[in-house]
Amino acid sequence: MSDAQSHLPADILLVDDTPENLRLLSQALAERGYGVRAVTSGARALESAIAVAPDLILLDIRMPEMDGFEVCRRLKQNERTSAIPVIFISAIDEIQDKVEAFHAGGVDYITKPFRVEEVFARTETHLALRRLQARLEHANLRFARELALAGKLQATFLPDPMPSVPGWELAATLRPARETSGDFYDVLRLPEGGLGLIIADVVDKGVPAALVMAMSWSMLCAFAEEHVRSPANVLHAVNGTLIRHLDGQQFLTAFYATLDPSSGQLTYCNAGHAPPLLIGGASSSPQALPRTGPALGVIEQAQWEPRSLELAPGEALVLYTDGVTDAEGPGGEFFGAKRLERVVRAAQGTTAIEARDAILAAVAAFRQGTPQFDDIAIVVLRRLPK
Repeated sequence: MSDAQSHLPADILLVDDTPENLRLLSQALAERGYGVRAVTSGARALESAIAVAPDLILLDIRMPEMDGFEVCRRLKQNERTSAIPVIFISAIDEIQDKVEAFHAGGVDYITKPFRVEEVFARTETHLALRRLQARLEHANLRFARELALAGKLQATFLPDPMPSVPGWELAATLRPARETSGDFYDVLRLPEGGLGLIIADVVDKGVPAALVMAMSWSMLCAFAEEHVRSPANVLHAVNGTLIRHLDGQQFLTAFYATLDPSSGQLTYCNAGHAPPLLIGGASSSPQALPRTGPALGVIEQAQWEPRSLELAPGEALVLYTDGVTDAEGPGGEFFGAKRLERVVRAAQGTTAIEARDAILAAVAAFRQGTPQFDDIAIVVLRRLPK
């Protein structure tokens, strides 16, 4: 119901097989300014309600062919009429009939002979509740549209397509648990042919996480251009800004690295993030790149120790957020780091896309249809074999 509609006279459908009852109620409700429709059977009530949905229905129980209980059940089963409040009006005063009326979907029950003032009072109460419900539904729809728009806007932050770098493969994905996400990734073009790799996870969900995500992404990109050769300085600058603006209410984990594609030299800092996995080297087991400092937005004077390694031809680096390891199966068990390591080890020698898809498939198979509770982001960087 729109604001304009809420100012129109309420449309009430009366259903009773006794014409005298219909005349009495119709006249009384019309004198109070309501719009009134009156029918004498359950079948006609359904036809009228489906054709033009009333704001409220006053429904008799004992009618030939189709009683009021069946009429109400059918109304509730139809998407067009399910939200219409139904007040039963009946001479039956048995408890079991009242219980059945509410089970059928009625919102109230008035016993005949009724007092007109009682009918007015209950009618206005349920019309007011319906107006409030309609406003809430309208607000929820608007909020859902805004969330969907925010999700589309967030998606524009991600690199699409991924940068093409000779001798390297890149594959990535973001699977939000809701319309918006607190996880994000990016691959930045740096001066002199370098690349910057970002993956991060805002420790929150919903709209607040999405707002922090947008702010953090823009800061990481900006400071990456300012501190081209120092991931530690990039994280220090982002951390200071988050501390000033968020007052410790929210924070994020992040892994940021710079890559020299020609040499394979990777310099990184890990701010409390899930340890990326290096695969395809001399060791048959994935090598975890440990955290080198705390999460961003928590400690004002925090420091991050930069570390370096060289990705050899055939090696790959798998970056991910904890939505992967924290994915839950039907029994409440977590996917976990060990299971991820097994999947990644089995993906050695595959393309970046195949490795990414193997992780997604393993998580989906583990969940067995259970809901996704956390955002999932994955980035796979692979140096092509010579």
